[in-house]
Amino acid sequence: MSFNYPFLLLLLLLVPLYLWLRARWHSREMKALRVFVRPVLWDRVVINPPPPRLVSRTLWALVIALLVLSLSGPTWGRTEAVVSTGGKNLVVALDVSQSMASLDEIPSRLARASGEIERLAEELRDVRIALVLFSGSSRLTVPLTLDREFLAGRLPEDPWSNPDIMPGTRLGDMVQLMGNSLPDMDLEASLGIIFSDGGFHDYAVESAIEAAAGNSMRLITVGVGGPVEVPVPTREGGVLVAAPGDTVMTRLEEGSLRELAERTGGIYLRLSGPDDLVSVTRSFLESISSRNSELATGGSTGKRRYQYFLGAALLLTGVSLILERRGI
Repeated sequence: MSFNYPFLLLLLLLVPLYLWLRARWHSREMKALRVFVRPVLWDRVVINPPPPRLVSRTLWALVIALLVLSLSGPTWGRTEAVVSTGGKNLVVALDVSQSMASLDEIPSRLARASGEIERLAEELRDVRIALVLFSGSSRLTVPLTLDREFLAGRLPEDPWSNPDIMPGTRLGDMVQLMGNSLPDMDLEASLGIIFSDGGFHDYAVESAIEAAAGNSMRLITVGVGGPVEVPVPTREGGVLVAAPGDTVMTRLEEGSLRELAERTGGIYLRLSGPDDLVSVTRSFLESISSRNSELATGGSTGKRRYQYFLGAALLLTGVSLILERRGI
């Protein structure tokens, strides 16, 4: 047996104090009666000395002890603790750099990734989803929401539909922005998914990993594109040409995406690979939710038993009152 408030057990000192006061009070009554009338004359003048009430006195002391034990919060045994793990949150980051317009995915890298995000939203109806668009800079386009129509309406059709986002492909503060969009609640199950063709220009994988760890967020990274180099399209329908006149080529660069996923406890997938992203995402969210529940409850807790002591104290109080009146 243990106690939630063991310091209250010091109140058990009231038990001997009460017994001493009762004994002293009875002694004073007897002394005053002896002064008033000598004991040999008590029978003649019909004087009954105050009874010692040893039984009721002992029961009152036991009542005090039981009340103190009840206040101290006694616990023993084990009971299952039920704690809500909160909701499930998914932050999706979509690369909108110009290379995402490449046509090695059908109809394009960006369109294929946007379609997969819509499928995620439709399949995971109970998950709140936020959308971050990034290129040379990052922007939270959709905060966490269950409104699938609003989310679908904010998905870009091409890399040129977001002129306020700087060109390039940078991790920078993108992962930190993903973490900041999550609620600051320990029991929420949170997961991040990054759709990108890699090739980050700032090589900030290490800082991105630290940002994910600081927000307790695992990352699933999804590689968009293929291993063969293809030209980067322009808005006008041509291809991007570098200053010397060479065509700018692009291909899926998996290294940084794989490292980012594996070092945050997530997984790397290829968009055109055999893995089903919806199933993988659902499995990760359920696993995180289950782990949070175990951490919160520790499996079980001690069962509080104060009511037994309180009930016994109330019962003995009634008995003590009856015996006190009878002088027992």
